[in-house]
This record gives sequence, C-alpha cells and structure tokens, in this order.
Amino acid sequence: MRSICFIIVFLSAMTCFGQHAKNTLAMTVSGTDRISVVKSSVQLAEWHEKSFWPLYEQYLTDAAEVYSHTYRSLQELADTDAGVDEQRAFENGWNLLLYRNDELNLRKKYYHEVGAVLNGVVALQFLQTEAMMDMLESADIYKKSGWHKFRFHSQAMADDKARKAKHNTLALALSLPADKKDTFWNLYSKYEEESDALLGEAYSVYGLFASDAADFTPALAKRLGHDLLHIMEREIRLKERYFLEMNALVGPSTAARFLAWEDYYSLVSKMHAWAEN
Repeated sequence: MRSICFIIVFLSAMTCFGQHAKNTLAMTVSGTDRISVVKSSVQLAEWHEKSFWPLYEQYLTDAAEVYSHTYRSLQELADTDAGVDEQRAFENGWNLLLYRNDELNLRKKYYHEVGAVLNGVVALQFLQTEAMMDMLESADIYKKSGWHKFRFHSQAMADDKARKAKHNTLALALSLPADKKDTFWNLYSKYEEESDALLGEAYSVYGLFASDAADFTPALAKRLGHDLLHIMEREIRLKERYFLEMNALVGPSTAARFLAWEDYYSLVSKMHAWAEN
C-alpha cells in the first residue's frame, strides 16, 4: 500500500536526514526525489491523475520562490550567533517568521484547491507529504549548522529528567548573559507552558495528523486537514509573539537564538511524533 510507502520513506529519511548532498531545494521545490515521494504518498485513482499532476506542477512553480526565501532565511537564522549585530539578529528571526507565514498561506491555497478538484483524502495526503518534506529539509539545514550539537529529543526519559535535560541543553546553546538569565527563564517558562498546552509536550499533537488519510472519509480527512493547518498557524503565532517579547526583554541576539533553538527542537520533536504515530 502507498500508505506503507509513506511511512517507510519518512522513517528512512528521518534516520539519515542531513546526509544527502543535494541542493536543499531538491526535495522541496523540484526534482525526481520529490516527485517520487509524492507518488508514494498521495494515493490517486486513475481518473484523478489528470487533475492532480497539473495542479501539483503549478504548486511547484509557486513554491519555488516561497521556499527559496524560507530556506535562505532559515540558513541565516541558523548562522546567527552572539557576534551578529542586534539589528541583523532581529531581522534574521523576523524574516523566518514572515516566510513561514508565506509558506503556510501557499499550503492553505493548494490544500483547498486539491480538495475542491479532487477530494478531502487526496488533499490531506498532499498536506501531510508537503509537511513531511518541509520538516526534513528544514532540519537538514540545522543539522549542517552549529546547532547540530544541540539537537535534543527526550525519547524515553522520565518527564522531570527530560525537562531538566532540555533546559540544560538550551542554556548551553544560548550562552545566556548573567544579567538576563532570570528574565529569560521566566519568559521561557511561560512560553513552554503555552506551547505544551497548545501543541502537547514535545509537540506530540502533530502525531494526531500522521494517520493514513485513506482510512478516513473524504469529509473527515478534509476536517483533519483544516485542523492541521490551524495548528500550524497557531504555532507560528506563538513563536512570533514570544520572539517579540524576548526581543524586548532580553535583546535581539538572544531572541533570535531562542527562535532558532525552538524551531530546531520543534522539527525534531514533530518528526518523532509523526513517525511514532
């Protein structure tokens, strides 16, 4: 079944993400690899083929510029260290948030178009596949940067030990100035509480959307796709709000590196949640 292929492709890619040497846009904007993944992941009846592929080709055309901006800004954020001047640090963080919004709007547009031309099941499979490839490509950028030293996932740790280990890793990653530590941790505690309430600990809510879309009716699949897009949007809004608060209270440099940490941590966590479910 193609749904099994989807999981196999995902697990294989998750095991070795960052090891391929191709241009970062090869999986995400054009190329044989991407089309192979889509063909393995989106189940199309024969009479759907003629409608889906022209629409997907148009999506790729529109996606080329959007993803190019997204991954360029992601690379710039991943390269933002304590030595980057404050204005540049803020711009690097804010640009990623802006382009993530553009990326989400593009997915929304084509999710609705695929659903209208075909059905909710195909639309959800399209959305799942695009989300998966974006996670892999984004994580690959961090993997090739200095952030690879701070990759963190709690895995089988007890909750209290996982939280402590996560905070220790974050403290090491950010190298917080002594005069900003208390302010940062107070704010981060609030962020973490809101994030866990909205997205589950370690972004576990994303696992709810990893099921085989073919198991659902078109109407239920359509509803799940809407819910997934809504969760993605709320995640962006949450990161955006706390990035601005961090910027105001602990400065642009720390705010940018907080965003990079949380973005990388969220990618790794979401991939695990997706694969486990």
